[in-house]
Amino acid sequence: MRKHSFIALLLSLLVLLTACVFTKPPTNNGKADAVYLFAINDTHGALYTEGDYPGLDRVAGLLAELEKNNGEYVKIADGDIFQGSYISNIHYGLPLLSALNEMGFDAFVLGNHEFDWGLDKIARYADGDEENGEADFPFLAANVFYNGEKLDWTRDYTIVEKGGRKVGIIGVIGYGLESSISADKVAGYQFYDPIPIVRNLAAKLRSEEKCDLVIVACHDYSQYFYLQVAAFSEASFVDAIVCGHTHQYIEEEELREDDYVIPIIQSDDKNESVGEIVFRFGADGKLQSASMRHYDPMLYKADEAVAAVIAEYEDDIEAGERVIAYTVENLSRSRLGEEMTRAMKEKYGVDVAIINTGGVRESIGRGLIRVKDVYEVFPFDNRIILTGINGRQLNNLYHEQGPHLYFSSFAFYTIDEYATYQVAIVDYVYYQSYYTDYFTGFTPELTDDLMRDVFIEYLEINYEQ
Repeated sequence: MRKHSFIALLLSLLVLLTACVFTKPPTNNGKADAVYLFAINDTHGALYTEGDYPGLDRVAGLLAELEKNNGEYVKIADGDIFQGSYISNIHYGLPLLSALNEMGFDAFVLGNHEFDWGLDKIARYADGDEENGEADFPFLAANVFYNGEKLDWTRDYTIVEKGGRKVGIIGVIGYGLESSISADKVAGYQFYDPIPIVRNLAAKLRSEEKCDLVIVACHDYSQYFYLQVAAFSEASFVDAIVCGHTHQYIEEEELREDDYVIPIIQSDDKNESVGEIVFRFGADGKLQSASMRHYDPMLYKADEAVAAVIAEYEDDIEAGERVIAYTVENLSRSRLGEEMTRAMKEKYGVDVAIINTGGVRESIGRGLIRVKDVYEVFPFDNRIILTGINGRQLNNLYHEQGPHLYFSSFAFYTIDEYATYQVAIVDYVYYQSYYTDYFTGFTPELTDDLMRDVFIEYLEINYEQ
């Protein structure tokens, strides 16, 4: 018995010694040899899947599959996430905030359309009050200032740890994108040049915070920006650039001075694609390479947890499905712009009505028209302004700015330069710096009417079901 026990003990020791000799030690001192990043941008309120268009339920299903295979991802929402759909607009983005919380997002970069309701509507999600909704992630806006001061509810960057590696994420908005926002909503705000800000923050993340990766998420796509960032010296190296704003499918690369290739990625809007970057580290612990790809969320099943979030808004979703009209033909964006100005002209009895071409975001196909369809065509909370304009100014506006505006039907060749004309115009155009000089000398009347509400009323009268 003692002999057998001794032999068994000896064999056990041999097994342990063998395991010690042949088991591969953890790579990079226990740190992962790969870090995975997941990025969305320009979701524009696409909460739930409808037809061929994926909602965040499918995006979450894709993310769950990826994390099941690869472990936890760094997750970035790169701006223009909330605004753009009926269900999101009436709740100022809260349903999407809840979905992002459920998915465990790490960072949210402010985009230009986060300003559309007034930035205070978003700021309340970082005020510590759970009653009005609270983000489980920071809002990043390193180059956004108000009257020269930083916003006290946003951060320049955030640091997350995945697989034992520290990842620094810097968030900025594109330089000059104030012009994409209604002037009254962005009054007092400045978007500073992000390049020197990113350079300094990247150096801080590397030297002081000892980050293994530095990511820049910029709500814009600018070749000048990424070329400048790629040219940073070693102290400020950036390892990837996540883009947004232009609704383009982007997979580009730029060589850094150490021969590392920086991935530059942007996905299509409304979840038509989402982006992934994989960072791989060598045995020496240094970043070796990065690869990127896009996924189609429609190919994945809806995530049950996010589907449950959506179900909480079932009544409101049903209200958005209310049919208000019927069209026997396809209505293009240009046609809808013309119809919108006609609706304004008829309602207010003015000489001419004007909206901006960029205010029309979608077309409407033949068939039933629902409330939610109108919200997607006219997602902005543009109010109607009534004012006067003299003939010379009206003539100049038409000929100088015509490509950027829709005008109601009007015989412009008959304009009397010395006469005064009554105008109905959306606030975005009236307050925008490009157009203000055309309306000098007249006191405006700001109505309480939203452009899309005027259009819904017009459809109910003129497009019978």
